[in-house]
Amino acid sequence: MTWAAFTSEWTKLRRPTLFFSTFLGLALAASLFVILVFSQATTHGGIVTLHQLAQPNGLVIGVARAAMLLGVVAFGIAASQVASEYSLGTLRQLLVRQPRRAVLLAGKMLGVITFLVLALCFAAVVALIVAVVAAHSRGVSTSAWFTGTGLGDLFRELGDLALAVVGYSVLGMALGQFVRSAVFAVIIGFAWLIAVENIVVRIVPSTQSWLPGQSILAVASGGGEGVSYGHGLVLGAVYLIAAIAAATLVFLRSDITA
Repeated sequence: MTWAAFTSEWTKLRRPTLFFSTFLGLALAASLFVILVFSQATTHGGIVTLHQLAQPNGLVIGVARAAMLLGVVAFGIAASQVASEYSLGTLRQLLVRQPRRAVLLAGKMLGVITFLVLALCFAAVVALIVAVVAAHSRGVSTSAWFTGTGLGDLFRELGDLALAVVGYSVLGMALGQFVRSAVFAVIIGFAWLIAVENIVVRIVPSTQSWLPGQSILAVASGGGEGVSYGHGLVLGAVYLIAAIAAATLVFLRSDITA
């Protein structure tokens, strides 16, 4: 039964406007950061040097720096997909076909998550091609990227980004469930992740390791200043479990068919 709800969600997600805009949008975002990293790289000093880009992990530097943008985009898409079901009134029709709400919600969540993870994989492939072209244009050797160490770093970073995308997607879907308006869900989510958390951290630095967005970002970046990878992974999992439980409770008890 969950499989039917899952395939039903994918039928909606395969709409050309949503499918191509999501896949191409994430690919463009990742590629843009790669281009910026290579264009701003210097011989000595700066944020990143050409020597660093020639190292085995040089391939993932640009993609890793795009983690926040990729996560925010995933959050917005996930939130809008859930909230739009309420604003458009299509959720009532779905519940007629599948009255078991928990099954329907699980299928919808799995559909959105797999959709966004696949979009991330596509973006990573495009960013890889762009990185190779950008490296050659700056005279950066790419031989170390495709060694065992380099590929290991690449797949590790892609795994971390996939986990982060899952986290942002779940938070987005939970917020969409609560707000029930695609526009307001996206605005609230973007404001919190981009502005509010950064303001809070600047005022009270000790809160950085306890905020949901910062925790998930630490996972995407393989650990960062102020939040370790392990701490972000554990705390992020706690937030996601709480978000899924709260969203499920609201969905099961809300008056949708009336």
